[in-house]
Amino acid sequence: MHPKEDDKAQGPDQQPGEQEQAAERLQVFATRLSRMAHEQVQRRASLETRWLEDYRQYHGEYDPATASRLSQAEGSKVYVNITRNKTNAAEARLQDMLFPTDDRNWAIKPTPVPELDNVEPGEMMQSPGGQPIDKSKLAEAVNREAKKKAAAMQSEIDDQLKEGRFQIKCRDVIHDAALMGTGVVKGPIIVGRVKKRWDTGDDGTSVLTIEEAIEPSVERVDPWDFFPDMSARTVDECEFIFERHLWSKRQLREFARLPGALLEQIRAVVRGGKDSTQIAKDYVNDIRGITGVDSVRNDTKYEVWEYHGPIAKDELIDALSESRQDVDMEQIDELDDEVEAVVFFSGNSVLKVVLNPMDTDDRPYSVFNWETDESAIFGFGIPYLMRQPQVVINAAWRMMLDNAGSSASDIIVANRHLIEPADGKWSSQPGKKKLYYLNDKTRDVREAFASFTIPNHQQELAAIFQMARQLADEETNLPLIAQGEQAAHVTDTSSGMAMLMNSANIVLRRAVKNWDDDITRPTISRFYDWNMQYSDDPSIKGDYSVDARGSGALLVREKQQQNLMAYANLSAGNPELAIRRDWAGLDRELAKALEVPYEQLTRSDGEIQKEREARAQQGDPETQLKMAELQLKQQEAQAKAQRDQADLQLRSQEQQWEQQYKGAQLQSDQEVKLAELALKRGLTMAELEARLQLESSKLEADMQKTAAQLQTQRDTKAAEMTEQQNDRLAREQNMAMGHDSY
Repeated sequence: MHPKEDDKAQGPDQQPGEQEQAAERLQVFATRLSRMAHEQVQRRASLETRWLEDYRQYHGEYDPATASRLSQAEGSKVYVNITRNKTNAAEARLQDMLFPTDDRNWAIKPTPVPELDNVEPGEMMQSPGGQPIDKSKLAEAVNREAKKKAAAMQSEIDDQLKEGRFQIKCRDVIHDAALMGTGVVKGPIIVGRVKKRWDTGDDGTSVLTIEEAIEPSVERVDPWDFFPDMSARTVDECEFIFERHLWSKRQLREFARLPGALLEQIRAVVRGGKDSTQIAKDYVNDIRGITGVDSVRNDTKYEVWEYHGPIAKDELIDALSESRQDVDMEQIDELDDEVEAVVFFSGNSVLKVVLNPMDTDDRPYSVFNWETDESAIFGFGIPYLMRQPQVVINAAWRMMLDNAGSSASDIIVANRHLIEPADGKWSSQPGKKKLYYLNDKTRDVREAFASFTIPNHQQELAAIFQMARQLADEETNLPLIAQGEQAAHVTDTSSGMAMLMNSANIVLRRAVKNWDDDITRPTISRFYDWNMQYSDDPSIKGDYSVDARGSGALLVREKQQQNLMAYANLSAGNPELAIRRDWAGLDRELAKALEVPYEQLTRSDGEIQKEREARAQQGDPETQLKMAELQLKQQEAQAKAQRDQADLQLRSQEQQWEQQYKGAQLQSDQEVKLAELALKRGLTMAELEARLQLESSKLEADMQKTAAQLQTQRDTKAAEMTEQQNDRLAREQNMAMGHDSY
């Protein structure tokens, strides 16, 4: 090794013997990686057999052993495929939850105590005018700046994900997880994108400009090509990860153009052919056979492996020397004996070696499981979870068809010694008459035939079929309501439907949280780290955290609408809460919940300001409406008070009339009684008149006393009504003046 200027060495000068030794060491290195990859392939063999069974079940095909047994049994071979419906419903439901059309399922937020890059403490301690800022306001200024930078970082990552079609590829990953149990996302990976831009000059002509930009992107990794450390239970525990690529010669030529590619090794792979690089079996033809597509030969495909894991520093130096790259020897010397690297190899040939591009040494793989297996990285999918109910459903349905066919026609037993068919054939055709000859005329012809009916068990078999369907719902935790089918017990009310849907989403909510923990948070975190490391835009850099909020989209739309409306009404009715609310944001969330185009229905800020100024000149319609309502209430109160006064006077007059009538009637009754008494006792008229006058005086005194009591009651009632009316008017005046009612 001979260092050059600036401690750089361009593929250090080596003697022919040293080059051969380096090439041999690289071959030993590739052989070691190939042996490791082959071990992981063997350890995953049983898992691949299960995946093939999942594919057969999803496409409604029996496994070879069952298909052979059914063909020999000469019975029904029908397959009732409810697995596809279950799998597609679960996949669609999860996609709808994780990727709503009007929102993203992640966000970038500042940490509770953010630290900003490229901002000196002295800059934050001074206002724009140069005056020092109060220390109590420093934290608020830092948080405000951190939020601004976090929003810029979020927009940058969102643009990178959209350019890489993140949502589209994640839908494929969800399909893999629902079908096979495991989905794999890879990112960030560096790709060169061609961008087109039209530039218009001063003369009005437009010129097309094509630029190639190097940006991070994401990819979906086929689980068939993903070979992690099978001794690990999670992707974070993996000592290494292998990924298989099946490349054509054209793809190998494109790979050879990349910096750091070992051209001689790539030529050796092409000369050796496809068979020399084969380590793992390609299951594409097996899947084609299941789906009914003719198999194809992949003789033109070369198996290239991508290794992520630790390698020895000497192996890195040999690869860099072979590729003739500019090497910073001081940086190499500072490395540990083992370094985290990315190695491309095929067979016994190393094609490219680079250090892990991330300073965090994070590997670009994230794994999502539909149903987690605590003992392995790979999980279980919907077909596996409902394997046994599917078997029972198929068996019950075949038995129903076989029993229906057998019980539809009777078994006929004929005595050949008694009868003989006229045409010599014992079989009969429907709709045609059959003639028989009786051989023994001494016997009864009814002894020649006997008919037997096979019992029909359709109801019992149908009960088994329905029970198996219910078991499939329970074992997969996907009820009919979660599949878009309405069960018989579902209520017709919107609130009841919302509650039922929320209950049906409990299991899927766990899957969403697993997605947040296993895919969203680590993937977005790696994009954040990549932008912090490689982006030259200081406006996006800061101390942030990733908020994975896919579970926030789980609320049923109707339930969310009700909650938002109740919250808006509660805030509008309380002045303190009204001050706290962001009404523009609440309006946007209401439009989102109602699924209406907010931007098309909402005025611009300028139009809103003009409307406010016009209302200020004309008077606030809302205030005018409240004043009109108050005046109307006052008029109604006055009218009610007048009606109450009139009713009181009428009742008082009626009481007077009734009292006078009762007094007159009492006087008349007394006169009659006195006359009768005088007749009985023989009193003189003078005595009678004296007694009558005495009784009349007493009666008059009683009547005056009763009238006084009535007058006192009327005066008391009138005073109470007057006091109530005055109190009501005082309250209305206070409210009109903006004061409290009391």
